[in-house]
Amino acid sequence: MITTVEDFIERTQEANSDLELKNLFLATMRDVGYENAVFARAQHKRLVSIPWSEFPPGYLDTYQTMQWDKIDPVVQHVQTARGPFRWSDACIPNQIRKSQRTFFEECRELGVHSGITIPMRGPARETDLISLSFREKGALQADRSAYVYMVSVQYWLKYCELVDRRSADAIVLTSQEIECLKWCKEGKTNWEIGEILGISQKTVEFHVGNTMKKFGAGNRITAVIMGIKNGIISL
Repeated sequence: MITTVEDFIERTQEANSDLELKNLFLATMRDVGYENAVFARAQHKRLVSIPWSEFPPGYLDTYQTMQWDKIDPVVQHVQTARGPFRWSDACIPNQIRKSQRTFFEECRELGVHSGITIPMRGPARETDLISLSFREKGALQADRSAYVYMVSVQYWLKYCELVDRRSADAIVLTSQEIECLKWCKEGKTNWEIGEILGISQKTVEFHVGNTMKKFGAGNRITAVIMGIKNGIISL
């Protein structure tokens, strides 16, 4: 059983194939409680490919035959989402259509409940996504959300390395950026980092923002994962 993000990162570094990596990711998510998972690529509010999925028998065939991605609120929301979101967050009460409510009802009947989606954007601005869900009504413990997010980002980074053969250019951070990133890894806020380093909160925001730009990261957690992966900060 993988118990920490650091453990998962170490295990993924040993993976030599996308299949080995996928099996490691799925086993880790099952330990959290998620039985359903899908890795897909979206463009213009449609799914353009599904490299792999783990669903109850018949679900994916039904989804594709019915072209549910045309109405799936998750697919519609993923390209503007700035971070992970629960499926319910994509359903604005007064704007969700009857067809979309029916879609979710049919998903539940087929064994797909209560999902969370993690969007990830590559250098060409494509949007990849990982969606995780239960086979029966359930909910993820609140304190596991960050864990699931970081594991999913690390899976994606390693997948891109193995399959897309993306090799990042050497990234150089300043000493202050590295120090800020280290404390981000510890979960400190910008104010707390400023107090620790003896600099203003605005200066911390500047350094963290620069680090995210250099990595092409959409948020601090992704920047931390990429810092670990590039050997800039330690596990």
